[in-house]
Amino acid sequence: MGIETRRMIAAALGLGGPVAWGVAVGHPALGALAAIGALAVSGVSLSGGRAVVSGGYALVATTGAGLIGVVAGGHGWITAVTVVLVAAVVAVVGGMSRPMAEHTTRFIVFMVITTGLGAQGAAPVAAAVLLAEGAIWGLLVTALVTALPTAPPTALVTELPTALPTAQVAALPTTLGARTRRPPQEERTGPAPTSRALLKRWWRTLWTVRGWQYPIRLTTCLAAAEVIGLVWPQPNASWIAVTVVIVVRRQLDGALRRAIERAAGTAAGVLAGSAVLLWVPPSWLFVLLVSGLAAVRPVLKDRQYTLYATVMTPLVLLLMEGGGRVAPATIGYRLADTAIGCVLALGIGCLPWTVRRERSVRAIVD
Repeated sequence: MGIETRRMIAAALGLGGPVAWGVAVGHPALGALAAIGALAVSGVSLSGGRAVVSGGYALVATTGAGLIGVVAGGHGWITAVTVVLVAAVVAVVGGMSRPMAEHTTRFIVFMVITTGLGAQGAAPVAAAVLLAEGAIWGLLVTALVTALPTAPPTALVTELPTALPTAQVAALPTTLGARTRRPPQEERTGPAPTSRALLKRWWRTLWTVRGWQYPIRLTTCLAAAEVIGLVWPQPNASWIAVTVVIVVRRQLDGALRRAIERAAGTAAGVLAGSAVLLWVPPSWLFVLLVSGLAAVRPVLKDRQYTLYATVMTPLVLLLMEGGGRVAPATIGYRLADTAIGCVLALGIGCLPWTVRRERSVRAIVD
């Protein structure tokens, strides 16, 4: 069984399982909430010696984000200030290392998503427990599927001259299909830095503009999104902030192109998800839709980000609404919120910073 096939099976079971459970017990919304927890930990690598640590961090981030999001949701200015301040602190901490950046980004995204659940009146502790249970289920499914035996790769065997020294033979690349197998990460980059070294490096970055760039970009966009949501009355304006955290990312390399791809995919996904939500699908079809979208999501993420966002967005919409019917007026608001969130993310969080960076590079080159 190939790696992509295993990832698709793990994603489908991880999200489809909780939804099927909710349908079976007569509470699809509860199953959808647990599936949001599974969605939060999907993609977490559980291979290698730090699998338990990585899974534990993902579980804590998901549960904490859900608890804070639901508690803060639905309280007007208190919600807005809480979201912006917590996102700012977490974004700064995320600059410590690449794994920390992944966990903190996950925290911010799902904190913002669950503020919408809080606005709908969800009980904070119960919601956090369901999210944690869904996350545990998702991690267990991923671990079990990862442990399945893999089919031996089809290698293109090339005869090597027997006169080559052993060291030269070991240095030759091994071809698997059309790709060249690269050595493990630790062999390419040396031993991983210690926690003390990471803290020292992170502390040094806090004295530079680069260390604060992403927190400033993200929180500026979030603040604008929250203000618009407050002054423009509608049933639930959290989707503006959700769009912002989906589109704005930490890395600026190719950020504008990726942001445009995410924005286009998010808008297309809202249209697709809205079409489904206008017609309440039968329970069995709701399970199949969630499982199918979840299955193709990890493959598209590596290949085509626009299509990935197009799939991710209706998946989040279906889970947030629990498969229930949504009024046409609410869908109209959501489409407008998506457009506003994309404009904020591109106009405030990406474009000015990429232009500034290009000018700095030109000045250095000239």
